[in-house]
Amino acid sequence: PERMHIAGSWDDPNYPFWGIIAVSVYGGVFYWGIDQVNVQRALGARDLDQARWGSMFAVLLKLTPVFIFALPGVIACATHPGLSAAESKETFVLLLEEFCPTGVRGLVLAALLAAMISSLLAMMNSISTLCVRDFVLRARPGMGERAQVRIGRLAILAAAGLVLAAAWLVYRTPDGLYKYLQAISVYLVMPVTPAIVFGILSRRVNVPGAAASVAAGAAVAALFVADQLAGAERGRELFPFLHHPLTANYSYRGLWGTLAVIATLFAVSWMTPPPAPEKVDRTTFDRTILAEPFRGLADWRLHLGILSAVT
Repeated sequence: PERMHIAGSWDDPNYPFWGIIAVSVYGGVFYWGIDQVNVQRALGARDLDQARWGSMFAVLLKLTPVFIFALPGVIACATHPGLSAAESKETFVLLLEEFCPTGVRGLVLAALLAAMISSLLAMMNSISTLCVRDFVLRARPGMGERAQVRIGRLAILAAAGLVLAAAWLVYRTPDGLYKYLQAISVYLVMPVTPAIVFGILSRRVNVPGAAASVAAGAAVAALFVADQLAGAERGRELFPFLHHPLTANYSYRGLWGTLAVIATLFAVSWMTPPPAPEKVDRTTFDRTILAEPFRGLADWRLHLGILSAVT
């Protein structure tokens, strides 16, 4: 029974409830709203309604991992109460081996491989697109398509080496895959998320403010990573302020870091001239769409309200 509670206390060292809620907002906004892997699917929609419905359907599907990820761990605690920390990383394979018959086991592994391949293909496409479109073509705008494809493939090969190195680090981390990936993701996106989000929502945010906020976020992220690399004991000696119950967990650290980056973004933006109106007309959020006539049961705002209540 004690394993069935998802709401840990505010000072829980692994998953404090309010910290997890916070990281779902400031981290989730980046991953689901800005990350190229997800954005490219919305950009490929037939029209705006299809993009909205697809995004909302993805949110509905995203409610299921609470049960898909958490319940197997609860089952493992009941069936194998003596699992060590090292063995707990193999819980999924252990349950698959013991409880799934051969045919079902093959289907599960096939589905797992298909999902992994789909995710990898989307990531490869994003890497090649970003490398070629955002960097190479800016330096050589007249490059032919064949050369662009070749450079995109080379970028994927280079990234594959980094991915293998990252996989080894994940394997060696003592905290487990999920916590490691969440912490690293938070530290990586914290410097850039506010500039992008408020660059879309606000017509007052400007380039100097964005640059200053990214620099401030990079400094804060470097501090967090340095503390993590130093280890718990050494970290307490070097950075005691990072080891308070409200700063020790990565979710709290990301929250305070994000708030500091947002403050820097708006402070510098207000101290410098605003951007020209023609520069932000087509890059900021158009609030008039919220005042469109209500379309009854087909209105996306109704669907979003229902989905938000269910969530």
